[in-house]
Amino acid sequence: MSEHSEWPDHTEWPYHDGSTENAHSADNAHSPDNAGPARAIGEPPLPQEVREIPIGLRRAGAWSWRILLVVAVIALVLLGISQIMVLVVPVLVALLFTALLNPVVSFLHRKTPMGRGVSAALTLVGLLVAVAGMLGIAGRQLFGQYETIQAQAVDGFQRVTAWITSSLGVKVPTLDSALDDLIDQVQAHSGMIASGALSGVSSVGNVLTGMLISLFTLFFLLAGGAAIWQWVVSLLPPAARESTDTAFGRGWKALSAYMRTQVLVAAVDATGIALGMVGVSMAAYAVPIWLIVFVFSFVPMIGAIVSGAIAVLLVLVLKGWVLALVMLGIVILVQQLESNFLQPLIMGKAVALHPLAVFLGVTFGTLTAGIAGALFAIPLIAFVNATALSLTGRTPAPEAAKPVPEVPEDNAPPADADSADASDPD
Repeated sequence: MSEHSEWPDHTEWPYHDGSTENAHSADNAHSPDNAGPARAIGEPPLPQEVREIPIGLRRAGAWSWRILLVVAVIALVLLGISQIMVLVVPVLVALLFTALLNPVVSFLHRKTPMGRGVSAALTLVGLLVAVAGMLGIAGRQLFGQYETIQAQAVDGFQRVTAWITSSLGVKVPTLDSALDDLIDQVQAHSGMIASGALSGVSSVGNVLTGMLISLFTLFFLLAGGAAIWQWVVSLLPPAARESTDTAFGRGWKALSAYMRTQVLVAAVDATGIALGMVGVSMAAYAVPIWLIVFVFSFVPMIGAIVSGAIAVLLVLVLKGWVLALVMLGIVILVQQLESNFLQPLIMGKAVALHPLAVFLGVTFGTLTAGIAGALFAIPLIAFVNATALSLTGRTPAPEAAKPVPEVPEDNAPPADADSADASDPD
């Protein structure tokens, strides 16, 4: 090699600005005083007071302020949502029903000459008729036997009182005194109770308003949800549109699968407990209990306990403790079959969530948004989980099969052994 081809001394290496200053800066960046990640060429050395801070502490500080910023943004978003819960909750309910009813609308649109809007309207009317019919049947059974229910309730209360006085050793005057104190407390706080009743009337008005918002939103999501989503995607930078559409599509499939699964599980759970009510000679309450269990099944963890307790307490008051124990056994059996067999069987890997994620999600949702938070926690986690996994590319689509290895053509040359070994992850 000639002397003109020799590499020049590093102090004379011509950098992009034609000076040797950047070379010394690069050397200083890698010196012990500047311990840490390699600094870019031309970047000035760190100040002395920064170099004295250990690199681990510097990295921890850099991560800390970024994490605090993310937490602050999330807190502001949650605070903003809490101010408009009257609007947010109905829209979220509409989204859940859209995930559930969208296959029905698509089926009607494909198999009939009806347009998408007409199919959505027909599906919505069918939903309202089904709900009104169930409520009508339950109300007729309850009000039709009002006198019988009242007599059974009084008799059951007397039996419970007699059991308390005989089994627990509580004297009748003591029990009567406790009841009198309770009545006095109710009379003393009658003004507060009246105020609570007025607040309840206001809450009923909010519920009716929310129902109208939810129905209105549900119709337009069923009729033109795809067009709305395409408009939202068009607001993103072109490079992010395809990946965002794919990821959110995966999340939407997971949410739809979750809703279909929950409806089926809730129906089976409610039917089992309603049949239990028939088995303990309380067929008149089968439909109301079915509705209660079905609705409460959509609240994870808490709903099953509350609905089962209502059924058992009703049997205890009206039929005694023996049949109440029988009903308790039926409730436990049905709920164990549902949680340990039916739900894992039909839920599938598309929305498989760890029990710890379910517990923490429901707890966080309950603490931040009450019953609404508990209701939406698991659907939201299922959606976010599927979307995040799609964005990171760490899992295939739930419906995707394993890739089939390519069969080489007959005239294709054999693969090079070295390249095959290099591509082997092991």
